[in-house]
Amino acid sequence: MPLKNKKPPQTKSTSDAAVEILPFLFLGPRSAASQPFLTSHSINHVLSIGSSPPTTLPDVTYTRIPLLDTPTADLSKVYDRVAIAINAARGSGGKILVHCSAAVSRSPTVVTAYLMIEQKMTLKEALGTVVRARNAVNPNPGLFEQLKVLEVTLRGCSSLDVDILPSQREQKVALFDDEA
Repeated sequence: MPLKNKKPPQTKSTSDAAVEILPFLFLGPRSAASQPFLTSHSINHVLSIGSSPPTTLPDVTYTRIPLLDTPTADLSKVYDRVAIAINAARGSGGKILVHCSAAVSRSPTVVTAYLMIEQKMTLKEALGTVVRARNAVNPNPGLFEQLKVLEVTLRGCSSLDVDILPSQREQKVALFDDEA
């Protein structure tokens, strides 16, 4: 059953902080895959997109999916593995941190795709959920375009008619709050 969390906790994210997207799903930079953060949030799964965490901990399941932060990186080749890793954590009653180097492009993109596919959200709902939780999110143009193509494949149309996200936080959030 889909979980819609349109308004995640309004904690201000810093570049080093990980944020909760859904009760079992966290997004952050590589530095968030630390023992203090994982332990304090009861996270027992880590999904690394591209870069591995600096250290690994016992009793934490790690999955690494190679994906370059380039406009030509093919998201369709990683969707299934992302869903398997996140659903494994959720299915076991656990929590997962999804990270890349900075949690700006790759990991937010795969989390957005997960929300679109598994949680049945539109691109606008999914990316809006991620952007409101983590201000720094800005998928590169190629990854952003692939999210739009994914939505057309899933729904027959795109809910966003922009090619890039605004750089200013207020403008970015307004793009997703505007229901017109």
